Amino acid sequence: MSMFVKLTIAATVLVLSILAAGIYRFNMTNDDIYMVMEDGQVLQYDEAMAQADAKAKAKEAALSSSEDAIESVVASEVKPVANASEVMLKLFSLNTANPFEVKLPDSQLPVVLTHFIKIKQTEFALGDYQQGEEKGRVLLDYMRITPLNFDPALEPDTQSDAPLQDDPKQQTMPFVAPYIVTNQGSGVFWYLGLFSLDYGQNRLVHLGSVFIGDRIEVDNIEPVYPFEAPFKVAITYRDRAASQAMAEEPNVAKTLEVGVSETEIKALH
Repeated sequence: MSMFVKLTIAATVLVLSILAAGIYRFNMTNDDIYMVMEDGQVLQYDEAMAQADAKAKAKEAALSSSEDAIESVVASEVKPVANASEVMLKLFSLNTANPFEVKLPDSQLPVVLTHFIKIKQTEFALGDYQQGEEKGRVLLDYMRITPLNFDPALEPDTQSDAPLQDDPKQQTMPFVAPYIVTNQGSGVFWYLGLFSLDYGQNRLVHLGSVFIGDRIEVDNIEPVYPFEAPFKVAITYRDRAASQAMAEEPNVAKTLEVGVSETEIKALH
């Protein structure tokens, strides 16, 4: 046999082998393919793909459910209120458009407290007003808000921590707080106001005020114990002696007692 014939036969066998391998490969079904899974299982190709697809869908469904739950909680717990009062939210955690209003003692003009300002390390809730040609400000010293509990059955040390009543419509908190009224003059007039916060209506009412002094320094406000009828509140503050100029720092300790009820505040002489 010649060399040419031998080479021809060898080439023919090689081509036939390649064709046979190709025909075998392209005639294989998925049943002939196996995969090793992460947990060590050996599964047919179709079964492995079905299992992977099922896991992916389950994971996607769980993620979607979790996101829906989060959105549901946020929607139910946080309900934005148009024109919500920044002051009511910060002082009482009330998300309401009802404002914190302070009435000017002389005219009863309501002044809305709208924002906050810090003066000499003390932060005040602030509101601006204009009355005719007069312009001024009201500054509430909210860190000295003093709750009042008119239940005489409570001990003195529990007065300010008394729980609200069970009926939401009766959940009110009376309190006193000092505030300043300024105008275009040099006066810085301090008052003690009586307020009532109605949690059922998310509403606050200013019931009345008592004048304390001009350009004084308030040190402390607290109920006079035993806190029972006739209810009293004591204000300790520093004023000036009659001979001192108003420009001097107040250093004369004084105490003012005022009478309070659920609807009224008045100076006691």
